[in-house]
Order: sequence, then structure tokens, then C-alpha cells
Amino acid sequence: MRSVLPLIAVLGFSMPASAAVAWAGANASTAGFGVHAGAALLPVPFLGTVGLEGSAERPWRTTESSFNRFAAGVTVRDLNLPLTRVDAFATVGGQLLVPAGSGVNRFALYGEGGLRGPVFGPAGWRAFVRATTAGQVAAGVGLELRF
Repeated sequence: MRSVLPLIAVLGFSMPASAAVAWAGANASTAGFGVHAGAALLPVPFLGTVGLEGSAERPWRTTESSFNRFAAGVTVRDLNLPLTRVDAFATVGGQLLVPAGSGVNRFALYGEGGLRGPVFGPAGWRAFVRATTAGQVAAGVGLELRF
């Protein structure tokens, strides 16, 4: 029995805190406000869940030089942080920046990482940091529903 206890402990700490099949949420960041949604593709034991996520974001102020952001990426979610009800996520993908005024669409790659935790039932909080190959950095918080 004693030889099985370490295995049970490792499995318990490595399982996702709150794995989701689908999720949707709203957030506010230093760049603007927006929505995101995604779906799980494959649970990966000892790692988390691999999925696809899309998002749309508007700038806080619409000017000739501001851009609306549309993004899609591959995400690894439900990375359990042992002894907490919080899990981490990381996303990489591409984004299209569409000018709010006149101008040219811009494409960039982005990486995003953050933490998620429970609030009540399927609702949870989300905090993230994002950086792009266009030199943009943003951080934000939001609420998310997990299904």
C-alpha cells in the first residue's frame, strides 16, 4: 500500500483543476475590451487540455490609428498548480489587426499566458499577459464560463 501512495499523490497533483470541454468569456485589458471562446480538442495526461481558442477585441478609444484585434490560436489549458484551485494556460497563434479608421490590416503572431480560478459554479476569473511579434504587450482580467 505504501508503494502506491506516491503514485496516487503524483496523479492527484497532475490532473486538471477544472478541465473544460468549451469555454467563453469577456475580458478587459490594457489594450481594450473583448470576448474569447474556445473548445478542447485533446486531454493530455499530466499536462492539461489542448484546444483551439478565438478572440475579438476593441480598443478603449477608437481613433484613426487604433485597431480592432481578431485572433485564433492553439491553447494548452488546465495546467494544474498543485495545492490550489488555480490552473494556468498558454496560447500561441495569429492575430489580425483591422484599423478602426483608415489604414491597412496587419498580421502578427502572439503568445499569451495566464491563470484561471473558480468564482461560482461554471464561472471563473481569468488573468493574462499577451505579447506579439508586432511589439505589443497587453495584460488583462476577465470572467469566463466553462462547460
